[in-house]
Amino acid sequence: MTKKVLRETFLEKRKTLTHQEHALRSSLVCEQAFKLITERQFKNIHMYLPLAKMREVITTPLFKKLIETSEHQVVLPRVNSKTKTLEHIAYNSTTKLMVGNFGVTEPLGEELFNINHLDVVFVPLISFDRKGFRIGYGGGYYDKFLAQAGDKLIKVGLAITPPLDHIPYSESYDIPLDFCITHHKIYSF
Repeated sequence: MTKKVLRETFLEKRKTLTHQEHALRSSLVCEQAFKLITERQFKNIHMYLPLAKMREVITTPLFKKLIETSEHQVVLPRVNSKTKTLEHIAYNSTTKLMVGNFGVTEPLGEELFNINHLDVVFVPLISFDRKGFRIGYGGGYYDKFLAQAGDKLIKVGLAITPPLDHIPYSESYDIPLDFCITHHKIYSF
């Protein structure tokens, strides 16, 4: 079984969750994520807005909770299709959001945020294993971003399903997560 087949298999499994179960799991993941942010006193938080068609964790409630406080700076990714990389935009009350490439809600704006000032990044994924490796969507956007960000940045996956025992197709450029949050618990690697 290849990484592509694993990706397709786990995306199909997500679709078997009822809307109620998906919403409940997402809510529990967001509660755990906010708890981690509070306990670790993270200030500059990189997060994604959910891609509904992929049945990702619904991060919108966490996003709204964080932007209501003055103690957190939320940074959102935007796909640069020319360079095939992510750009990082600090969200503020005047930031406009639009649906961009791949159907992802992204910030408009020109001022890029320096990723060296980030405390934590919440990473989208399809599945993960007990060593902290993840199966992403295959574009390599987050792999490039995490490689640039360095070891200081805390990397946290948000998962709608429990971990696999092992992902056999990890590549040399794959960067493991520090934590992964599911509706059951926070896994630490």
